[in-house]
Amino acid sequence: MARAAVWAYTMMAAVAAAGMGTAHAGNAEQPVPFKTTATVWLDTQGVPQKVETPDRLPAAIREAIGARVREWRFEPAILNGEAKSGVTHLMLDACAAAGASGELNLAVGYVYGGPVNNQDPAGLVPPPRYPVDAIRADVQGTWLVTYKVLPDGTTQWVSVDPQGDTPLKRLGYFEPTLRQWVNQLRYTPEEVDGQPISTVVRVPVDFSTRPTSRKEAARTTMECVAATRAEPFRRTVTDTRFKLVSGGS
Repeated sequence: MARAAVWAYTMMAAVAAAGMGTAHAGNAEQPVPFKTTATVWLDTQGVPQKVETPDRLPAAIREAIGARVREWRFEPAILNGEAKSGVTHLMLDACAAAGASGELNLAVGYVYGGPVNNQDPAGLVPPPRYPVDAIRADVQGTWLVTYKVLPDGTTQWVSVDPQGDTPLKRLGYFEPTLRQWVNQLRYTPEEVDGQPISTVVRVPVDFSTRPTSRKEAARTTMECVAATRAEPFRRTVTDTRFKLVSGGS
C-alpha cells in the first residue's frame, strides 16, 4: 500500500509540475485538476481506433486517459451520404487523486470536440487583452464570438453577440480587439476521410474588472471538478462533424 501511495502521489506531482494542474508539485496529496487535449482517430462507425495525448503528461496518465476515451462513441462524419473515418480533437477536464488504498484515481470529462488551438500546451484558446478604452471607462461585457477554423488552421471572423445582460451598445469598446484576436488564433483542424476541414467555433469571452480571489481559486481546486458544467452561454462549442454520443463523463 505504501508503495502504491508513493506511486500515485508521484504521478499527481508530475502532472502539477508539468504545468497542467493547479496544485503545486510539492503538495500532491491534494487532488490535482487539469485541462488537457486528446487527438482521436475514428473509424466509419465512430469508434476510436487511436488516441494521442500530450507528451508532457506522465505516461501512466496518458495511458489512462487514452483507455477512457477509447470507451467513448461518436457520430461518424457524413460525406456525400456515406459515413467516413476522420480525426477530431477533444478538450478534456481531468482530475488526478490518490485513493484510500494508495491507488491513482483519474476522472476524465468531455468538454467539447473540434479543432484544437495549437498556441497553448493545454489546447486552451489564449484570451484577448482587455481593451484600454474599456478599462478606462469601467465598461464590462460578455460576448459570444463565432468564427470559422479553416482547413489550413487559420481563422475567419463570423460574428459577435452580447450575452447575459450585456447591452449591444457596448460592442464598440470590444469588437476591434475581438476581431484582431480572432485573426491571430491558430488551430490544428479536424479531418474527414484524410482531408482537413472547416469547423465553426463559438467562444464566450468575458471582459470583467472583477478578478477571481485566491480564496475562490483555492475552493475550485479543492473541489476538483472532473467535468465543468458551466452555463450554456459560457461554454465553448463547435459544429464538429464527430458528435459525442456516449461516454464523456
